[in-house]
Amino acid sequence: MRLKPNRSLLEARVDGLRRCADGFGAEIDLWVLRCEPMPPAEDFIGASPDSALEAFSAVPEALHVGDTYCFEASVLGGPQGERVVLQRVRDPDGAAPAPDTRRP
Repeated sequence: MRLKPNRSLLEARVDGLRRCADGFGAEIDLWVLRCEPMPPAEDFIGASPDSALEAFSAVPEALHVGDTYCFEASVLGGPQGERVVLQRVRDPDGAAPAPDTRRP
């Protein structure tokens, strides 16, 4: 289920990575450096700099603990609640998309 259209530019360091029990994707522990809306969408994440955040990535093998990334991220809803989902990794300046983090 999709909530009201929302998309954020999230710059964060990967502090941890835990594979999901069903074998698809992983929960990612992030240390937030920056979080802002990507117009025309709204920022539903609302994370403050220097705060911790947990997010889901379908392709965790593209991420390395200790590295900092810029992500396009959204808050998605489902039967067990909401979750932050990392949609795409971007270049560090946030200007141009890098490879997609979703499975094809």
